Amino acid sequence: MKRIAHFGIFVAGLLGVAVATVLVIREGAGGIFGMLATAGWALLWLVPFHLLPIGLDVVGWRRLLRDEPRAGFPFLLWVGGVRESINGLLPVARVGGEMVGVRLVTRRGVAGPVAAASVVVEVSMTLVSQFLFTLIGIFILARTVRDHALLADALVGVSVMLPVIVAFIMLQRHWGLFQLLERLIKAILGRHYPWTGGMAHLDDAVRHLYRQRTVLLTNLFWQLSGMLVGAVEVWVTFRILRHPVSLALAVMLESLGLALRNATFIVPGGLGVQEGGFLLMGAGAGISPEVALAYSLARRFRELAFGIPFLLSWQAVEGHNLRRRWRKNGGAENVPRQHDTV
Repeated sequence: MKRIAHFGIFVAGLLGVAVATVLVIREGAGGIFGMLATAGWALLWLVPFHLLPIGLDVVGWRRLLRDEPRAGFPFLLWVGGVRESINGLLPVARVGGEMVGVRLVTRRGVAGPVAAASVVVEVSMTLVSQFLFTLIGIFILARTVRDHALLADALVGVSVMLPVIVAFIMLQRHWGLFQLLERLIKAILGRHYPWTGGMAHLDDAVRHLYRQRTVLLTNLFWQLSGMLVGAVEVWVTFRILRHPVSLALAVMLESLGLALRNATFIVPGGLGVQEGGFLLMGAGAGISPEVALAYSLARRFRELAFGIPFLLSWQAVEGHNLRRRWRKNGGAENVPRQHDTV
């Protein structure tokens, strides 16, 4: 089953690369890369700018972690960058980053159920904020674009999002989502199931967070703020490309683009999906195909320039921890036993 899933993600990634390549060639690679060349080194400003939306998300995440002193803002900002980079650049169906985030925070000294619950609830609040942000984008779309087919597709998408979000949160709050998963896995593996009872503590920690409405609303506020700052990043990118758009149009592109990319999470990095989505939305908003694809490639550049250093730093940390464990185990094996020295 695991091999089939990996093969499916691999095929989706290849198809995405093919679609993106065809779109760029069809719309004129020379003009598109010419715009990027004209922007030049100014595109590098997008890399530090992207720390702003991540930082706002981290402020909300810290509230879910109860302002745990062992997980300060600088550390969580780094973890947030690692999470986004893993989800955006690696073929992990946009969930691997969350698992690594729990691992890093737990290693920092935060209790496992607390760390895991904070990420689970944060993902839920991300879905809620994404839904609200998408509604803002649809409102702008309805007022500025005359493409009724595009508007209808957006409304269908958002109508599908709502019951999924409600069901996901209800499972966590009332039915013990992780104990249900534990029972399902245990039924499949039978006597080979290696863990017992751990999921009950996680469900309790998740329910505890859901009872703190002020904390949830605070997290939602910071996440929405981060998404709006992400729209400002879109606005800045178009200005760097010397094809400025209004801030409202930037909000529409960011909100609907995020929704589309998250809906097609099986495609690594949204390859092809992002390019096609911006092409369609841009056409409806009066943005030429060349400019829309140039923006998409500029965004890809920022994702790589931002994400690769975080991935390398994460691997450096993992390598350091692995060497430390190896030395500890090796040292333990070389220590003489007490009865051998008597």
